[in-house]
This record gives sequence, structure tokens and C-alpha cells, in this order.
Amino acid sequence: MNRRLIANLNLMLLALVLAFFFWIIATEGENPTVEKSFPNPIPLEIRGLSAGMMSYGAEGTKVRVVLRAPQSVWNALQAEDIQAFVDLSNAGSGPLTAPIQVVVRRQPTRVVDVTPPEVTLTVEPVAQRELPVTIALQGTPALGYRTRPPTLAPQTVLISGPASIISQVARLQILVPVADQRQEIRADFQPVPLDADGNTVSYVQTLPKAVTVQVPIEQLGNFRDLAVKVVLADQPAAGYRLTGVEVEPPIVTVFMRQEMIQSAPGYLETQPISLADASQDFTTTIGLQVPDGLSVLTSSQVRVSVHLEALQSGMTLDLKPTVIGLSRELTATVAPETVSVILSGPLPLLNQLDSNTLQLLLDLTGLPAGEHVIAPQVIAPDRIRIDSIMPQSVTVKIEPIGILYLLPH
Repeated sequence: MNRRLIANLNLMLLALVLAFFFWIIATEGENPTVEKSFPNPIPLEIRGLSAGMMSYGAEGTKVRVVLRAPQSVWNALQAEDIQAFVDLSNAGSGPLTAPIQVVVRRQPTRVVDVTPPEVTLTVEPVAQRELPVTIALQGTPALGYRTRPPTLAPQTVLISGPASIISQVARLQILVPVADQRQEIRADFQPVPLDADGNTVSYVQTLPKAVTVQVPIEQLGNFRDLAVKVVLADQPAAGYRLTGVEVEPPIVTVFMRQEMIQSAPGYLETQPISLADASQDFTTTIGLQVPDGLSVLTSSQVRVSVHLEALQSGMTLDLKPTVIGLSRELTATVAPETVSVILSGPLPLLNQLDSNTLQLLLDLTGLPAGEHVIAPQVIAPDRIRIDSIMPQSVTVKIEPIGILYLLPH
């Protein structure tokens, strides 16, 4: 009896093992386990730092991970499901190498490989100092201008960062570019921490992050900025109009005698530029009309770009349709005999339209004898717009050629 019971138990256990084995095979076939690298790098987090401590040296580190998971997990896996971090809960002060840990929220998943496996960084107490901000001007203002002493607010800034690095900061500096400037500069700039040799010191934060700098720029007594006025002569070609004029530079700086400062005009004119018969954009270099007693500090010539466009207009033409595609054995009668076409576009092009450039076609290809309603097709040059066709369709009566009519005797 006992032997039979033991034999039955063994058979039942074997059946369970086989059932589980076949279940594994079936599941693996439908949802296979895949091992591969996650396509996106994971940013490294720093965890567990004690209050008053900070780390540096691992900024921007990203981690590549190889995972093993069912295909259904891979299909749903996102970058936010994976966390890569180092735990500094028990870290002391100074440089150290810490292993990188990876946690995956979606399960079942196994982390196969982490690259890099560890990271080197430094942990230090946070230190703070207050330093004045200095300003350095880059370049020189435009000819005839000078800078006045700059001002800033606030004048001192609090810096914070690792203690050993904060001790290296000798000064805070702001570089303000003033090259070719004619007007006062007022903007916010972020101070840059520098060491005693003028090198930038990293891992330092400033509070506030930016200060407001004001650099007065004024014009010297015998100098003035004068606008350039373009002088145009004649008219463009018939059917065209002027749409715009650009001049480079638009302002020139001149030097003048002291007695002319008040009486001098606020602009300089160019030599006349002829538009006679012009029908397209053009660019030319032209001289300035400089009165006696004035001297242009740079070139006395400017570059002028003139822009023209054709006048837009409209017209209505009555056209007789041209039949195409009709079989030789057939003839067609069109009613009405003419169609009104309303056009718009550049006036010069409208004036040049003729039967060769504008056609009204009736395509009767494949149509049998009988009465048909056909929409004409208008063939027009580029830039000519067809606004309307009246009527939109015509009646076409198609008949065989040579019909005999028998008259009664």
C-alpha cells in the first residue's frame, strides 16, 4: 500500500514538473526574454549627501545599462523607469570612488551590466564668501564716441561652493563688449569667478546670479552721426513701381568744425540714382554729397539696394474655345461660342497676352456623338491668375461628319 502511494506521489510530482516545464516553454515562445542595451543613456543622480556638504566632479555623467527582461517589459520601458545613482550617505570629506547603482521600476527586469560601473568625485563642506564685482570693457566704441565709468548693482555678490575651491577665487569679473557701440549699454551680466592668474574657477555659484551693469557712451564734441538719405531720379519702366530702398550703412559719422555743429543738417544725401526704365531690383555703390567743412570718418560711399515690382492689374477677355482631342470622323458645335475669362497679374504681362500665350481649351478626347457639358481649361503664363470663367461650362454637340438628310419628293 505504501509503495503504491509513494509511486502515485512520484507520478504526480513528475506531472507537475512536466506541466511547469511546458508552461515555461509556452510563455517563452509568446513573450521571450531579451537581453540588450537600453538605447538612451541614464543621467547619474547623487543621493544621501549630508546637510552642509556637496559633491563635484561627476556632473553630466550618464550611464549605459544592459538589461534582461521579457519583450513585454521592453515594449513599455521608458527612460524615467530607470534610475542610476551613487549613495553618499556614509561618505566622508575628500575624493572618493563610488559604485553606480541601477534600479528599474518595471519588473521582472535584471540589470546585466552598468557602464561605467563606478564614478570618481569629491565631497566637501559648502563654503561662502562675499566679493566685490569688477567690470572690464571689451573693445572700443564707434568712431567719435567714448565710454564713461560704468556702474553696477549690486556691487558685491555672495559666492558658494566647495570650501577648497572657494578659497581659490580671487575676484569676480564681468566683461562688457562695447565694440562699435553708439548708445548707452544697460543689461544684466553674470559675474565670472577668477583665480589669481585670471583663470575661470569652476563649481562656484553666485547669488544673485546676475548684476545690472550700466555703461554710459557719449559722442565727442566735434563728431555727429548723420542719417543717409537716398536721392532717386526719374521713373521706373511703365507698369512697375518702387517698393523699397535700403542703404548700408544707414548712418555715417562725420567730423565738423565747431561753428558748424548747430547749423549742419541731420543727414547727408547720396548722389542721384536713376530709375529710368528700371524693371527689376538692383544694387549700386554711390557717393555721398559732403558739404565743405565736413569729413566722413569712414568711406564716403554707401551701398544702395533698390526694389521694384510690377503693378498688379486685372482684365476680362472673351475667348473662343479651341477644341482638342476630337476624332476625325466627328464634328463639334460649341455654345456659347465665346467664354469670358477674368484675369489678374502684373500689368506688363497682361499687356503682352495674345492667342499664343493664353488659350481656352476644350478637351473632347474619347467623347462619343451626342451632347456634352464640358468645363474649359485655361492655359496662362506664370504669374497670371485666373480669377473666374463665365460660364464655367459650355455645351458641346458632337455629330458624325457627312450626315445625309433625305428630303421628301
